[in-house]
Amino acid sequence: MEVLKLPPVPDSFYESLGYPKEGKCSDLVVISEDEAEGLYEAAAECFRMADAAAEYVIMNGLLRRLGIPDYMDAVIRRTYEDYRNHPHMLGRFDFAGGVDGLPIKLLEFNADTPFSIFETSAVQYALAKFHGLDPDTRQYNRLFETLQEFFAYLRRQHPHVSALFTNAADGEDDLTTQLIREAAGDSMPGEYLHWTDVCIDRRQGVCSVDASGRYIRQLYNVIVKMVPWDLLFLEDEHMARELVRSMEEHPEIVVCNPPYAAVYQSKALAAVMWEMFPDSPYLLRSSLTPLETTSYVRKPIWGREGRNIAVFEDGACIAETDGFYGDQPSLYQEKAALASDGTSLYQAGVFISMEEPCAIGFRRSASPVITTDDELCGHILRRAS
Repeated sequence: MEVLKLPPVPDSFYESLGYPKEGKCSDLVVISEDEAEGLYEAAAECFRMADAAAEYVIMNGLLRRLGIPDYMDAVIRRTYEDYRNHPHMLGRFDFAGGVDGLPIKLLEFNADTPFSIFETSAVQYALAKFHGLDPDTRQYNRLFETLQEFFAYLRRQHPHVSALFTNAADGEDDLTTQLIREAAGDSMPGEYLHWTDVCIDRRQGVCSVDASGRYIRQLYNVIVKMVPWDLLFLEDEHMARELVRSMEEHPEIVVCNPPYAAVYQSKALAAVMWEMFPDSPYLLRSSLTPLETTSYVRKPIWGREGRNIAVFEDGACIAETDGFYGDQPSLYQEKAALASDGTSLYQAGVFISMEEPCAIGFRRSASPVITTDDELCGHILRRAS
């Protein structure tokens, strides 16, 4: 595979675009138009299969199989059935292959608060723009524009809006949430708060309070949260229950991503997809019990950032990461071939919003397990000869 090794972009260029310096998107993977189209087609088809599997799970009362608590059943079903008023904002499919003739294989669907939004939408564009590579015609990258279209649609569905944009207080997603808020623009202006400053009033719903903590300052009926549902119900059950209760008592409240995104997010859904679509060229054999094969990957069903993943070849563990998810149920997935430049292994990520693919990015690592600490790369289309 071909990778352009490019000098870093000066801080001043990022500043001219209105963004701070962000150095995680260092190089550009060169792909053909056909390879880019192939990744888009794979993402669209994988969403179709994920959605069909999610519908099967939701309608047949199988959410516990995916690790979702019972108090979320009703709100998941309601928002899924009313998806036009509760659309899926943004997710990212991670794929093995897709370049150099390697088959495209779905690794997982990061359906709720996917990482690398800023790097994919802004940084890879800036990198190509600075080096005169014409990203406007040579990148599959409409992530920011697609978010603009999403919020314009949401505003049409919900004309009377009081919006809140929020993320965890650790600062990791501050920039991403601000970018999403920027994309919302005039369609959906709103306030920005850290999640720890968000309150839920038992009678009136999601709100912020004044400095005294006694009086409601603002009520919100659209909440764009970069805090995943699974993190809430695994680590802050009280807040998860209160948010669910509030949505049930105030049906006008819309949360992006909606509650049913937790169904897409659970890695256990891959096992259902395999059962339903065993002949798909994009799916890897997946199961919630160990596979009868010697080369596979074991991953926790709510794992994130590449943590607690083990890779086995010929029955021996060749790579394993630590983390916080080791006590969770596991998904066992057939091992797939990752693209390689001879030094690093590459994983393609395709963002999708409201069922439509909208951007491509890459992550690379010297290890078979690619984690959130590894480098991000953009892409550029190969010039026609």
